[in-house]
Amino acid sequence: MTATAAAGVSIQHVVKRYGDTVALAGLSLQVEPGEILGVAGPNGAGKSTLIKVLAGEVRPDSGTISVRGEPWTAELGTHRIAVVHQDPQLFPNLTVAENLLAGREPSRTRRPHLQQADRDMLEETGLLRYADHVLGDLPLALQQRTEIARALVRNADVFLFDEPNSALTEDESEELFTRMHALADSGRMVVLVTHRLPELAAHADRVAVIVDGSCRTILARAELSEERLARELVVGRVAVATDVRAQRQGADVTSLLLENWTHASGAFHDIRLSLTRGEIVAVVGVEGSGGRELVRSVAHFEKASGSREPAGTADEVAFVAADRANSLFDNLSVAENLYIRQSARIRTRGGLLKRREAETLASEARRDFLVKTAALDMPIRSLSGGNQQKVAIASALALDPDLVVLEEPTRGVDVSSKAEIYRLLRAFAKRDRTVLLYCTEDSEVFDVADRAVVISRGRTVGELDCTSFTDAESLAGEIAGLTTGVVRPVARTAGGAR
Repeated sequence: MTATAAAGVSIQHVVKRYGDTVALAGLSLQVEPGEILGVAGPNGAGKSTLIKVLAGEVRPDSGTISVRGEPWTAELGTHRIAVVHQDPQLFPNLTVAENLLAGREPSRTRRPHLQQADRDMLEETGLLRYADHVLGDLPLALQQRTEIARALVRNADVFLFDEPNSALTEDESEELFTRMHALADSGRMVVLVTHRLPELAAHADRVAVIVDGSCRTILARAELSEERLARELVVGRVAVATDVRAQRQGADVTSLLLENWTHASGAFHDIRLSLTRGEIVAVVGVEGSGGRELVRSVAHFEKASGSREPAGTADEVAFVAADRANSLFDNLSVAENLYIRQSARIRTRGGLLKRREAETLASEARRDFLVKTAALDMPIRSLSGGNQQKVAIASALALDPDLVVLEEPTRGVDVSSKAEIYRLLRAFAKRDRTVLLYCTEDSEVFDVADRAVVISRGRTVGELDCTSFTDAESLAGEIAGLTTGVVRPVARTAGGAR
């Protein structure tokens, strides 16, 4: 083992599987003392699994990990590694102060008390006034700040940040990055996982690009730029459905027009969005850009005001959430999930189920949407991730709405399932319908969209005709160019690596 490897975190040939899904495929990576290592990659690449393995939350199937020369164990991960998850992993029934102290109990009978360092951290993160508030009663932004404070107050060697500022303001994010640099300057190791390329370009000393569970390349500081990162994430990308792209046809009948469309909580402002029949439009933006809230508002799942023509109702728009758990019923069968949205067609006036009609609808949906299952009465959870996603999309499209809205429609599914999903969406659009997507992956925009609407900091910064691009790298470069200049770099101290 080299001196550098002994001083830092060494990850060698780590494998982690979930059933047939390979989350980490022999991943090897080195985190050096005194650096911020950025980790970038598409959805499903294995980034969050890597964080969970290092934090001791998930055990790898094989491979070796060491921290400052010591072999990794779950106990070592718990005590020497601090983690901030994208979704706070805290106790909603405890107060902010109790969450800060959780895991530091001196015994089963003695409760810990806030020390001066704890109070200082709560004050520095703006949480001292909320110390006695029950965490579950507070907004998500304060919950995320609590998780950040809980990590920062620990005397850990390694700090892992997994999309840590998705609910933070710009000023709060800058404070967080200042702390990350201070940790690195003190000789700690910081790992930053984020989809936000400007933040990686501004703050990381190196960036590891992870694709399909392994490290494709590592970019040194001198090589880092938003455009270079965007291109590396899709390098060599060939459209998974070239026949779909060739079938795209223009349309001039407006299906939806938003003017001065403004989110109730300020996630986006004064948006103009025009959708036409027969097209697939992707709203592109990182977490916190307002893009996710925009598409959810079109589907009536977020409150917004402004002009909407036609006014529309929830019945005319079908919605598929990014998290399959929010679009499927985990306790029901494949068939029940396929027909459950069509209650008007499968129930009598007295509310009884027309079982024959329901089974026919399920069989037709299974055939039309290429759902692979041994039997329709199988539990939905028995299907692969890709087939579960096809069931979620099938149940929405079977309603035959004028507009279908989807968040990250192929998140966490394999390439073949992606191709099938893209063909289903194109076939739906060709029936004079409209598809609106929220995408964080440039490669997905290239594969399926006719047009991309790029959102940054709550406003539209440009639109792109996706059909005019012949490769994903060029499109990714254009998208990155539209969002350049969003993040201000934090200066390193004289002892820092930059």
